[in-house]
Order: sequence, then C-alpha cells, then structure tokens
Amino acid sequence: MRQGHPVIFQAGDSGEGRDFAARNADVIFSAHGNDFDDALAFAEDLRNRLRAVGRPDDDLLILPGTEIILGATEEEAQEKKRWIRLQQVTPATALGIAGLLWGIDLSDRDADGPLPKEDPVVAENDGSFGARRIADLRAVVAEWRAKAKAHDWSLRETVIALGPQRGHVGTPSGLADKFAHFVRHGAVDGFNVTPYLIPDGLDDIVDLLVPELQERGVYRTEYTGTTLREHLGLREPLTHRSAPDRRQAG
Repeated sequence: MRQGHPVIFQAGDSGEGRDFAARNADVIFSAHGNDFDDALAFAEDLRNRLRAVGRPDDDLLILPGTEIILGATEEEAQEKKRWIRLQQVTPATALGIAGLLWGIDLSDRDADGPLPKEDPVVAENDGSFGARRIADLRAVVAEWRAKAKAHDWSLRETVIALGPQRGHVGTPSGLADKFAHFVRHGAVDGFNVTPYLIPDGLDDIVDLLVPELQERGVYRTEYTGTTLREHLGLREPLTHRSAPDRRQAG
C-alpha cells in the first residue's frame, strides 16, 4: 500500500477515547472547535497523553467538526445563521434536543409552547447533552428557563438560541483571521467541515474562505504528495516506526 497503512481517524471525547487516540490514531475528531480556550485545553490534554505513551506531542492531528456560515457582513452572516437554524431545528428536532436535556420524552409536547415545568431527570453517571459533558443539568435548565422568560421564547426558539452549537459565523476575512489564530497557537490542526447544505454548502467556503486562508499562509495552494497521509502531513505509520522513534517525546 502506497501510504504504508490506512490513516486511522478516531472520534470519542471520554478519557478512554482520548487515551485510545493517543495510543493508536493519526487524527482525532472533536467537538472542541468553537471556543479558542476550550479547543486549546483539549489539545494540551491530548499532547500530555501522547507524551505519556512515548509519541511526539504533534503526532496526532486535531480536526474538530464545525459548520461554517459566511456572509458579506457580520449582520448578513447572523441573519443567514438564523434562517439555517430554523430549517435545521424542526419542531420534532427541538423536542428531541430538549428531551435529552430534561431526560424525559417530550415528543407529545408543543414545540411552540413553553419549556417543560418538570425538573430534569439526571441518571446516575449521566450528564451528557449532545457532544458536551454537563456537570449540573439542573443549572442548565434553570439558565434556559431564565433566558426563555426574559426573551419570551418558545421551547423551539430556546433550543435554537441555546441548544448545542458547533459552528463559526462571520465574514470570510473575519473567519480566516480566527482560524489562523486557532492553528498558529496550536488549538487545532484544521477543521472537519459539516456543510449546512450538501453539496452547495461548500461553495462559499471554497470560493470565499479558502483564498483568504491561503493569503494568511494557513491553507495549501497545491498538493505536495499523492496519498492521504502525505496530504495530512503525517509521519510514517506507527506500525512502521523504529523503537527510538516510538519513544520520542517531541
């Protein structure tokens, strides 16, 4: 095989998942790509785990999943985001997301009505909501209720505003600056793009964002290899490395 071994991608945010990635993976997907400090903390945690198993601390690429919404101005981008969220978060979807937070079946409720009056049901060893880990679901529910009351939001409107968010919204130049900052400071190695519309959702990224990233030197202008491993800039497969290289700690 030209690249020696298939590139191994891993997704999993638990401690066990991160340890598995540190021992075995070439690339890890994550949900830590929105907030810079959160992304950097995730990256530093992974680097510590890599060193612990004798791998260089830059041996595992971090590619958080993200949605990218572009507009000619910030206002246009935010308006586009609102339209997209309305299409994505249908009444049934809103009830399903809120049901995860409350821990109860809300499928028979009115998504355009108020939030549930019940307290959330928190199972032992639970605390998951979407891709996030939440220590105190009751506190999150209290926040949702307070903001829904303040803004007179329905359940669906609350989910759209406060539910799981994974994306970047802005102008091409603004997001290019933001992404360059993430990459240059070691928070991510790139992004695994989830288009809001397939396949047309990639058009703005290719036509508008990529040139801005190239101008900033954080996106290639041509390929220098022929395999996925080379395109990603990965070292030779773990199974092919010599013992001294395996013990290197960056």
